[in-house]
Amino acid sequence: MVYIEKDNIKEWLSILKESSKVSKNKKLLDEIVDILEVSSRKRKAVNLYKINKLTKENDNVIIPRKLLSTGKLDHKVNISALEYSDKAIKILKDSGCNIIDIKDMINKNSIHLII
Repeated sequence: MVYIEKDNIKEWLSILKESSKVSKNKKLLDEIVDILEVSSRKRKAVNLYKINKLTKENDNVIIPRKLLSTGKLDHKVNISALEYSDKAIKILKDSGCNIIDIKDMINKNSIHLII
């Protein structure tokens, strides 16, 4: 399993706080910041089956938590997660998904936040 370092959480927070000042997605970015500021022990992971259920082909998805590999993904999405398990990355790539850096994702239209 891939674990994220505290520096990466700080980087996400910095990027989101700065971007929310000028972004059309300000409310969404502020919500993500609130989620990230909670202790990591209280942040639950998200499994692939939840993404499969809540999204459709080519949706833009932000997951401010760990992405785990339970379930399947039967369509392609553009995704940015705080961290990924190795198996989740493999399934995403096999499904044709695009793993996008948070800096690029926050400028997209119609973003789904999955928590």
